Amino acid sequence: MKRTLTTAVALLAALILTGCSGSGPSPDDKKYADAVAAADPDDFGGISTDKLADTLGSEGSELCDQLKKGSFEDATAYAKTGFSDKETAALISAAVLVYCPDQKDKLPAS
Repeated sequence: MKRTLTTAVALLAALILTGCSGSGPSPDDKKYADAVAAADPDDFGGISTDKLADTLGSEGSELCDQLKKGSFEDATAYAKTGFSDKETAALISAAVLVYCPDQKDKLPAS
């Protein structure tokens, strides 16, 4: 009985560790990272997709939330807290492309 319990605990621990280590960026987060890198290759192009997706985290969906609540200027003000104008434009346009295409009409004309 003791050996069975020890084996069960070890198996459970292995399953938990495997589940935790196997989680990475979602497919949409990877698409977002790729779109950001394409929109601003000078600043983001040299970063691997997974690393950029991990670094950006929920930035894209948060920018979409700002667009949905208000305007492009609201999203810009939100993003500018940590990014340059060029980076901000890339982040917002990529967010619209991947997470909220219904907000495309809020983007400024190119």
